[in-house]
Amino acid sequence: MKKNKVNESSCKKTSINDVLNKKSDFKIYELILFGFSIMIVSSFLTFFIVNEVNSGKNSNKTMVNNDALTEFKEVYNLINNSYYKEVDKNELINGAINGMLSSLNDPHTSYFNESETENFNELMNGSYLGIGAEISVDKEGNIFILSVFKNSPASEVGLRFNDIITEVNGKSTNGLTTTDVVALIKDQTVSKAHIKIQRDGQPLEFDVERKNVVISSVESQVLSKNDKKIGYVIVNTFANNTYEQFRKNIEELEEENIKGLIIDVRGNSGGYLHSVTNMINMFLPKGKIIYQIADKNTVHKYTATTDESRNYPIAVLVNKSSASASEILAISLKESYDAYVVGTSTYGKGTVQTTKDLPSGGMIKYTIQKWLSPKGNWINDRGVEPTHEVELSKDYESNPSLENDNQLQKALELVSNK
Repeated sequence: MKKNKVNESSCKKTSINDVLNKKSDFKIYELILFGFSIMIVSSFLTFFIVNEVNSGKNSNKTMVNNDALTEFKEVYNLINNSYYKEVDKNELINGAINGMLSSLNDPHTSYFNESETENFNELMNGSYLGIGAEISVDKEGNIFILSVFKNSPASEVGLRFNDIITEVNGKSTNGLTTTDVVALIKDQTVSKAHIKIQRDGQPLEFDVERKNVVISSVESQVLSKNDKKIGYVIVNTFANNTYEQFRKNIEELEEENIKGLIIDVRGNSGGYLHSVTNMINMFLPKGKIIYQIADKNTVHKYTATTDESRNYPIAVLVNKSSASASEILAISLKESYDAYVVGTSTYGKGTVQTTKDLPSGGMIKYTIQKWLSPKGNWINDRGVEPTHEVELSKDYESNPSLENDNQLQKALELVSNK
């Protein structure tokens, strides 16, 4: 069964000690570059056309496709044979593929070449080679850091959430896609990535070493409030193995006789849909709606399917970089479990992506659906609104500690008093 993704999933590891430094920094994945070949593209398009002809469907559409393919080949040959300087044939094809995907105007639809696909799979399995920073693009077209792994090369040199990347290895990021910038950051011809950023209007420069970033999804501990034991779980991503890690941590906490639970997804930018679905399924009574999925034609309701459920109070900690699967967790527990949501409004990503493997070893990740909350709300570009809006305090920023984490302390208060 294909595993859909609700985010360009990135994975990170944050220990309980790391939470002392957990401000507005979050996690990452740097994956997406270019690469394909003319033979594969031509074969793929030809195969598509032949299938259309053989099926007897859309004969007019097939003719358009044939004409378009002829025109594409003509332009390709003209550039390849007549352009005033040498061109890279593969780059021409890469540009064509990325042009098709770019025309969709969907930042979550991307092409991965073979090496990028390998990197993506490594990342979702728990480790990858990079600097430990996830990038995105804002409405003005600026490339900015969406999240930073704790204990990663990026965090060690001082890169932060919301830093605007202006240059990488001497090349301006103006007009580049996140795919282009990731390619520059991961360029193996230079020993370190030289990154220039703007922070609060001030220019800064960093030399960042690429390392193997090892990712662990979940960590937990028992906290105490009002003479009650409260479980505290940090979920850093929704990778393939996150559900198993999450269940293990929850069961260990319950052995400690906890009276409530806090799930911290601050800085968690998402991951696999199946992981978050299984996690939510642990808490809701059978038949309760987890979320809804809307495609072109219908809306499907997905409900809890097991006899397993919990009834202790829960609070979910969120912030602006809680995205996608994190938002599903927060709003599902909010609407179907009556959980508290504490922090600031989330990122606002309400779409679902899937992948298609290509014969070259690469793949395409593209949006196929949008997801809705149990009550049918679409949070895209709006985010999940907390039940209790709490901005992270200046005291925490200057002296990070569990005690100074006012968002965590508010969640503890709510859960322990219920």
